[in-house]
Amino acid sequence: MKNKLHFDFRKLCFVLALIVTQCLYAQNKTITGTVTDSKQEPLIGVNVTVKGNSAVGTITDMDGKYTLSVSSGKNTLIFSYIGYVTQEIAVGSQNTIDVVLLDDAQALEEVVVVGYGTMKKSDLTGSVSSISSDRFKVGTDLSPQQLMQGAFSGVNISQNSGKPGGSNTIRVRGGTSITASNDPLYVIDGVPINSSAGVSSSHIASNGSNTDFFDQESVNPLSSINPNDIESINILKDASATAIYGSRGANGVIMITTKKGKKGVKQLDYSYSLGISNVANKLDVLTGDEYRKAVTDLGLSLDDKGDNADWQDRIFRTAISQNHYLSFMSGSEDTNYRASLGYSDQEGIMLGSGMTSANARVNINHTALDGKLKLNMNLNYGETHADQAPVSNTVGSEMGSSMLYEAYVFNPTYPVYDEEGDFYDVPPYRVNPVSFASEILDERKNRKFLGNLTADWNFYKPFTFQVNLGYTYNSIERNSYISKSNLLGNGNDGYVSVQKLQDYSKLLETILKYNQKFGKHSIDAMLGYSYQYFYDEGNHTRAYGFLSDTFKWYSLAAAKTVESVSSFAESNTLISMYGRLNYNYGDKYLFTATVRRDGSSRFGADHKWGIFPSAAASWRISQEEFYHSDILTDLKLRVSYGITGNQEIGNYNSLNTLGASTNGYLVGGEKVTIVLPQQYSNPDIKWEQTAQTDIGLDFGFFNGRIHGSIDYYYKKTTDLLLSVAVPSPSLITSQIANVGSVKNQGIEIDLGFGVLRTKDFSWDVNLNFSRNKNELISLSNDKWTGENMKVAPCQGQGLSGSYAQLVIPGQPLGTFYGKKFIGIVDGKEQFANNGESEIIGCAQPDFTYGISTTLRYKNWSLSMNLRGSVGNDVYNCTANNLSYLNNLPGRNVLKEAVTAGVNREEAKVFSSRFIEDGSFLRMDNLSLGYDFSFKPLRITRARVFVSGQNLFTITGYSGLDPEVNSEVSRTGVAPMGIDYLSYPKARTFTMGINVSF
Repeated sequence: MKNKLHFDFRKLCFVLALIVTQCLYAQNKTITGTVTDSKQEPLIGVNVTVKGNSAVGTITDMDGKYTLSVSSGKNTLIFSYIGYVTQEIAVGSQNTIDVVLLDDAQALEEVVVVGYGTMKKSDLTGSVSSISSDRFKVGTDLSPQQLMQGAFSGVNISQNSGKPGGSNTIRVRGGTSITASNDPLYVIDGVPINSSAGVSSSHIASNGSNTDFFDQESVNPLSSINPNDIESINILKDASATAIYGSRGANGVIMITTKKGKKGVKQLDYSYSLGISNVANKLDVLTGDEYRKAVTDLGLSLDDKGDNADWQDRIFRTAISQNHYLSFMSGSEDTNYRASLGYSDQEGIMLGSGMTSANARVNINHTALDGKLKLNMNLNYGETHADQAPVSNTVGSEMGSSMLYEAYVFNPTYPVYDEEGDFYDVPPYRVNPVSFASEILDERKNRKFLGNLTADWNFYKPFTFQVNLGYTYNSIERNSYISKSNLLGNGNDGYVSVQKLQDYSKLLETILKYNQKFGKHSIDAMLGYSYQYFYDEGNHTRAYGFLSDTFKWYSLAAAKTVESVSSFAESNTLISMYGRLNYNYGDKYLFTATVRRDGSSRFGADHKWGIFPSAAASWRISQEEFYHSDILTDLKLRVSYGITGNQEIGNYNSLNTLGASTNGYLVGGEKVTIVLPQQYSNPDIKWEQTAQTDIGLDFGFFNGRIHGSIDYYYKKTTDLLLSVAVPSPSLITSQIANVGSVKNQGIEIDLGFGVLRTKDFSWDVNLNFSRNKNELISLSNDKWTGENMKVAPCQGQGLSGSYAQLVIPGQPLGTFYGKKFIGIVDGKEQFANNGESEIIGCAQPDFTYGISTTLRYKNWSLSMNLRGSVGNDVYNCTANNLSYLNNLPGRNVLKEAVTAGVNREEAKVFSSRFIEDGSFLRMDNLSLGYDFSFKPLRITRARVFVSGQNLFTITGYSGLDPEVNSEVSRTGVAPMGIDYLSYPKARTFTMGINVSF
C-alpha cells in the first residue's frame, strides 16, 4: 500500500509539472510590431523593454520591426529612442503593437522655454523664437552662437574675426545703448550669466571701453558649452517675454536648455570629426615683379633682394582641426542622468595661432515622494588654451606692428631668412611677417564653471515651491612675450605682459508657482525672489629687459625694468522680486502680466530700485466657433507692451572714486605716489530704460505644412548713460549721467514650409526676414547738454586723429561721417563741399535674411544654410592704409593704388572713397549625411557626414570679408562696420561620424 501511494504521488507530481509547464507556456505571448516616426519612416535601434523589468527587451531592426516575448497579464512596453519622446503602451490582449514615436523636436516645438518656466507655444502672448537640436547644422564644429546664425528673425549675429574661438556680436532688435552693453542676457538651464567675459567685461577694451587694462577681444560667453549638449535655444525678444528679467532684459534674452537623461533609455554616443581649413580670401597687393616696376616707374630707389614673395601665403596655412565628443545617458523610474566629455584641437589658418578646448557636463534628475519632489543638478566645466597670432590687438601690435600688417606691406623682393639663417628684418620699422609666429608668444587661457541645483516641491496640488542655487566662475589669463631677437622687442631686450581677470557669481532664487484649471479657465502664476552677487578682480604687469628668453613670463623678477603694475577688485549685487500671471480662457483668449522690481548696487543712492512691468494679450481666432477654414488652419493675434532696463555699466559709476598715480609728480627728483579724484559721484544715476510695443500675427496653413509669424515692434530707450562735460574749473573733465534717447522699430517675418512629405522623401524650408531702423533721438535733456561723439578712430600711419563715425541725433548709430569723395583730377582726390565732412554711410543694414533647407531621402539627408545682409556699409580701413603710393618704397600697396591715379605726394585721407557697400549672401553651411545601423557591433544608429562651412560669399566688397569688425575702439563706444587687420575667416571642409550604442 505504501509503495502504491508513493507511485501514485510521483505520477501526480509529474502530471502537475506538465500542467504548470503548459500553463506557463500558455501565459507567455509574443508581441510583434513596427516602430516609425511621424513621417512613417522606420526607426532603427529603438529600445523596446517591459516596464519594471528592463532585463526583458529588444531593439528594432533595419525595417523598424521588433519581436518580444512577454508574460501574460498586465504588462506595459516602453519604446525609447534618443531624439524621440518615450512612449508607454499597455499590452492587454494585443499581439501586434505598431508605434509612431514623436520627434523630440516636434515636442519641443510645442513647448518653449520662457523666463522661470515653460509654456505651450500656442499659449504664448509674447514674441519668442525657438530652435531645437534637430535643426542645428549637423556636422559643423561651431560655437553655439554660430549655430544660431541666420536661424532667427530680429537676431543679427556676426562673427567678428576668423580666429579660433573668436567672439561674435549679437543684437536682438537693434542696439538700445551707446556706451552700456548691447549684448543679450544668457540664461543656461535657469542660471543668468553675463554676456561678456563675466563681470570683468567693463575691463576689456573691445567692449567699447577706453581702458587698456586688458587689451583683447571679448571671450565667447558660451565657449564652455558644447553644441552637442544643447537641447534647445529660445530667444525672448519683446518686453512681454523679457520684462521678467527686468534690468537685464532690454537687449533680449537667450535661453539655452541642455540635454537630460531619459527614463528607460540607456545609450552611449561618440562623435568624431576632422576638418581642413584654408583662408577664404586674400588682399590683392603687388607681387614682387609688380612692386619692382611700380618703384622704378616712380623713379624711387629700389632695395631689391631678388625674391618674389607672397607674404600672405607664407603666414597662412592649411589648418587641421579635430573634435571628439562622448556622452552617456541612462534612466530609471526615479533617476535620469546624462554625462558628456568634449575635446577639440583647432589649428588657426595663420601661423602661430590655434586653440584646444575641453569641456565636461553632468546633468542629473531625480524624483522622490511619489513624484512630488523633483531634484535637478547641472554641472558644466570648460577650459580653452589659445595661441594668438599677433594680428591687431595682441602684444605685437602694442609695440607698433602686427603679423597681418607686415604681410601686406613687407617688401615682396625680400627673403624670409638672411645669409646667417636669421629672419630678414629692416630696422627700425619693418618686421619680417613670418618671425611673429616664433618670436612673439601670446597665450590665453580661459576657464569657466557653471553649476546649479534646483528643487521643485509640489507640496499641495496647485502649488509648487522651487529653489534654485547657482554658481558661475570665469577666469582669463593672458601671457605675452616678445623675444630679444625680434625687432619689436630688440630695443627692450625682451618684453613681457602678464594679465589675469577672474570673476564669480552666486545665485539664490525662490519661486512659488500656482497652476490650476477651472472649466475653461486656466491660471498659471508665479512669485519669485532672486539674489545674485558678482565679484571680479584682475592684475596686469608689463616688464622688459631680460638676460635670456627662457624667463618669459615665468620669472618677472628677472626683468631689469617693471614698466607698470595695475590691479583692481570690484563687486556688485542685484536683488529682485518678480511675478507673472498667465490667464487662458478656452484656449482662445490669453493674457499675460509680469512685474519685476530690481535693486542694483551699481546705481545712485536715489535710484537703486527700478520697477519693470509688462502686459500682453493674444486671441486665437482659429479656435472660435465661427471660424472654419481647411486652408488657414491656425491664426493668432498678439499684442504686448512692457518696460525693461539695462544695468550693464561699471560697478562704481555713481560714486566718488580716487586713484593713485606716479606720472609726472616729482619730489626731490624722485617720482612720488599721489592720490587724485578719478570720478565725481552722481547719486542720480539710474537705469537705461526701454519701453517696447509689439504687435504680432502667428499663422499656419494646411495643419502646419506652412507656418509662420509676422511682428512689428517699436522700442524707445531713454536715460542713456553717457559721459558729459563737467563745468570748469575741475580736476575731472567729465562724468557719467543719464542723458539722451534712442529708438528702434522694425518688422520680422518667419516662414516654414513642409514642401514635400512622402514615405521616403521629405523637404523642409525655413525663411526669415528682418528690418530694423535705428535712430538716435537726443543727446541732451533739461539738465545736461551732450555733444556729438566722434567714435571709431581711424587706424594706421597718416590717419591718426581722424574718426570714421559720428554719434549724432537724427541719425542711426554707426553713421559714417567724413569727406565725400567725388573723383581724382590731376592726381589729386576731389571732395564735395570744399572738403567739409558730411554723412557718407551707415554700418547698419537695411534688412537681413536667412534661408535654411533640409532634404531627406531614405537614409540620406542634405542640409543647407544661407544668410545675407543688404544695405550695410563698411569702412575699409585696411584699404585706406594700402591705397596710397606714398607707402612706396618702404611699404607695399594694393594693386589699386597703382591704377587709381593718385600722385605719390598726396597724403592719406579718410573719405567715402573707402566706405563700401557691405551687402552679402553667404553659404554658412552645406552638409550631406547618411544614417545606418550595424547590429554585430551593437550600433543602434550611426551617421557619416561631410560638410563645408563658409563655402562662398557673394558681395561687392573689396576687402577680405564684409562681415567684420575692428576689435578695439578705445572711445567708450563699441565699433561697428570697421575693417582693419581682422583675422581672416576660413573656408572649412569637415568629415565625421556619429555612433550610438
